[in-house]
Amino acid sequence: MRAPRVLPVLLLVLAPTALAACGEDRPVADAAERPAAAPLPRPPASAAPQPEQRAPVALRAATIARGFRKPVGVVAEPGGERLLIVEQRGTARWLGRRGPALGRPFLDVRRITMESGERGLLGVAFVPGYPRDPRVVIHHSDRRGDTRVVVAPVRDGRVVPGRARVLLRQRQPYENHKGGPVDFDRRGRLLLGLGDGGSAFDPQQRGQDRGVRLAKILRTAGPLTTRRPRWTIAAYGARNPWRFSIDRPTGDLWIADVGQDVIEEVDRLSERQLDGPKPPNLGWSAFEGNLPLAGRPRRLDRFGPLVWPVASYRHGTGRCSVTGGVVARGTGAPASLRERYLFGDFCSGELWSIPARGPVARLRREAPTAPQLTAIAARRDGRIVMTGLNGVVRELR
Repeated sequence: MRAPRVLPVLLLVLAPTALAACGEDRPVADAAERPAAAPLPRPPASAAPQPEQRAPVALRAATIARGFRKPVGVVAEPGGERLLIVEQRGTARWLGRRGPALGRPFLDVRRITMESGERGLLGVAFVPGYPRDPRVVIHHSDRRGDTRVVVAPVRDGRVVPGRARVLLRQRQPYENHKGGPVDFDRRGRLLLGLGDGGSAFDPQQRGQDRGVRLAKILRTAGPLTTRRPRWTIAAYGARNPWRFSIDRPTGDLWIADVGQDVIEEVDRLSERQLDGPKPPNLGWSAFEGNLPLAGRPRRLDRFGPLVWPVASYRHGTGRCSVTGGVVARGTGAPASLRERYLFGDFCSGELWSIPARGPVARLRREAPTAPQLTAIAARRDGRIVMTGLNGVVRELR
């Protein structure tokens, strides 16, 4: 059996050198509330990995900066032009002309963060209303390696971690599958992507266990106006969501879920699905993509409707771990990518796009590559920026 990958395969690869409709919010279920599992359904043909086609226009991934330390995320400053680069070690620094901006980092939580395997600083989000409401949400691994999500004030241009308020703590059993993304939906609710806790093949079956927080897309019941927000399940059955994004014009949530040994997948959840009476089930660990997992119980928790991937691809030719992206919009986005969702693979650096709406018959292979791809984001005008674990920041042109 292959060794479990890290961040999503980040350190193993580099060693020695990783919602507007109204609906009822759903708390984490007690064991007594869980319904009996149902037999596994047969996947539709549309859930199988798609064939590929070449893009009609060849794009270029231009290097615009170097020198970052294991960047794992990129966040656009609300209402501004700057980009914040999130580094696994526990810092977040503004993107300068050709590298990190000079001076102290915007965020520094190295003193309280463990950087090991897939642990570290994994996500940063600006609170809605920033900079009038000068706060940021931070998702990182504490010194024990457990998940901690906090909200901290920004003063004089820098985050003040010592004044942070804890929003969530979650014990972690292994070093991998920590998820990472945090963001706010169109109603101001905070979303958090958590992996299944690690090892391989979900040994404790957390993916289909709604009584735990691991392997879930969690969401606060409302905006961050109370001291201790109530967390609910927005979706479950995720293995390791390595980057999700919210398409603001539609409210769709795009999730890139890292696979086990065979298939990488992308899931799309609409606001209606996320705010429906029951949370969508992404299938892990009964399924990897469209494949039933050998040795798994042949039954599935059917509390919520099963959602099949909208895009998936198989390993091989150097592929290993999906990195989520964004729907390309705005005048700065390449014209051939507009209204399409762009994502890629960490190991091969390949990039693909699919239509943001409607069925997907084929993956469109975009011409450039982005080695060690860890994050894809868009500037205010739509220009697409990508980070690599090797410290390089690229822009699609």
